[in-house]
Amino acid sequence: MRNHLAGFGVLAALAGSAITLPALAADMPIYHKAPPIQPHYAPVPVMLFNWTGFYVGGNLGYLWTNGSGNATVGGVAGPVRGDGSGFVGGGQLGFNYQMSSIVLGAELDFQGSGASGTVSGGTLPVVYSGTSKMPWFGTARGRVGYAFDNWMLYATGGVAFGETRVSGFSSNFGAFSGKANFASWTLGGGLETALYGNWSVKGEYLYLGSPSKVPVVPTTTSLSGSTSTHLLRTGVNYRF
Repeated sequence: MRNHLAGFGVLAALAGSAITLPALAADMPIYHKAPPIQPHYAPVPVMLFNWTGFYVGGNLGYLWTNGSGNATVGGVAGPVRGDGSGFVGGGQLGFNYQMSSIVLGAELDFQGSGASGTVSGGTLPVVYSGTSKMPWFGTARGRVGYAFDNWMLYATGGVAFGETRVSGFSSNFGAFSGKANFASWTLGGGLETALYGNWSVKGEYLYLGSPSKVPVVPTTTSLSGSTSTHLLRTGVNYRF
């Protein structure tokens, strides 16, 4: 009898354990496998080109000019005409400063010129004709540009300076020659693009107004008129 009671006690204890274990299991925390860690990469910033800095370069272009007016030579008044064209080449140096998309700058250039043409005028009995040349000229200009990455569209303007020469034959004087240094104004614009490294290339147009002084035929007592000069050129710059 005692052995039977002991057996019932063991069975009761086992039954109680079976009832208690699920309850304990319900109260235990459930652990889940953590997802793999994904690497996080910060976005790489897009670096836009910056035009700020000094530069030097060279250029090659073509110039054409024409003019007309009136002159009094040897006491006789009459019309005067002239035109010319030719290739030019030279160098430039400048500086740019970029603020957001706006680029402010200044540029100085000096050109050698093969441009030449003809000049003629007068009224019988005083007439003359000859050859005109502009062996050199230069400009000093400001620039205002709008940059979109490595491209820049710009307007430019300032002063022009140089030398003109004339030689020929006058009916009242014979052979003549002369030269004069001049100053004028210039306006224009261009497009420049940066290449690999520190190099950039540009295309540019300039208009030069009437010169302040021109060489004249001997015995000229008055001269009036206007001259317009156009310049197309391409250039390359190295930026520091």
